[in-house]
This record gives sequence, C-alpha cells and structure tokens, in this order.
Amino acid sequence: MFAALLWALVTFSLQPAISVGIFFELLWLDLFPAGTFIPPHGLLSLCTTLGVLACLSDPDMRTTALVVVLTLPLGYLGAWMEQRYRKRQNLSYNSLILWNRRGVSHPFTPDRLVIQALAEIFAMNLALFLASSSAVLVIVRLAQPLLTGGPQPGWPMLWIAAAAGAILALRMRKAYALAGTTLVIGILATL
Repeated sequence: MFAALLWALVTFSLQPAISVGIFFELLWLDLFPAGTFIPPHGLLSLCTTLGVLACLSDPDMRTTALVVVLTLPLGYLGAWMEQRYRKRQNLSYNSLILWNRRGVSHPFTPDRLVIQALAEIFAMNLALFLASSSAVLVIVRLAQPLLTGGPQPGWPMLWIAAAAGAILALRMRKAYALAGTTLVIGILATL
C-alpha cells in the first residue's frame, strides 16, 4: 500500500494506484518473509501494473483486469530472481570471511560489498521491471481489440478474489464459510 500511495503522490492520481495497491496487498496478505522464505515480489507486480496502466490511454476495467492477471506471475518471478541472487551472494560472504581473517587491506571490504550488492540488486530489479513491463504492454496492446463486450469486472470483485487466499490460509471452518458465502454473494451480484 505504501508503494501505491507513493505512486499516487508522484502521478497526482489516486486511481488506479490505490485500487491496485489494495488488490496486491490482499492477494499476498498471508505471505511474509520469515527465515529463509522469500514471499512473492509484490512490488514488481504492483509497479509493472501501474506502469503499464499509465502507458495505456484511458483503460477500462477489462483491460485493467487483464493487466493485473498478466502481472501476477511476476511476483513469483521476482522471488525466484531474489533467491538466485542470494545464492550468488554466498561468494561475497566467503570474500568477507577471507577479509576478516587476513585483517589487512583487501578489495572485499564490507562497505564495498554492501555498495556492490545494492547496485547489483537495483540493476537487476530495474532490468526485470523494464523487461516485464514491455512484455505485458505488448500482450495487452495485442489483446485489447478482443476485450470488447460483456460485463466489466469492478474493483470490489477483484478485491474479493484477491482476499480469498488470505481467508483460506486461516485454516478455520468459519473462514471457509465466510469465503464460500462471499463467493456466492459475488456470483449473485454479477447476475
């Protein structure tokens, strides 16, 4: 939500930033980094969605829903990239151990390793954002002529769909009953 608010502040437009932020916040509400678990990279999905929507001229909810669906896998791609980067960083850890044991001037000092890691992760995330935004934008532009007619989904429908996973993650009978009731109400509301 904070990133969505920053986007809204920079672009001077609350919508669709707030609605997209709520969607991704609800979607990955039950996943948080603990120990070695790397949750989906929600910021990549959020920024890609908002970036693509900013490139489109007045997108309707069908187009917006398509963009949101296309950016969902990016959260997992970002987490996979971060895991690969962490494994690569093991080499820096070994260099730091060597520096500590020698106690002399060495090119792998902690400050250099931190600056290098920050620069690498910034470049990696920027490249991933630009590549994914370009790919999603091309797909959306190709699919836009096919997105005509039929009912348009609304943000409440997308939010209900996003919240279902967090409710089911509670593993309680009342949560399952609430999810089922919400699903039935959502279906009835669309008829």
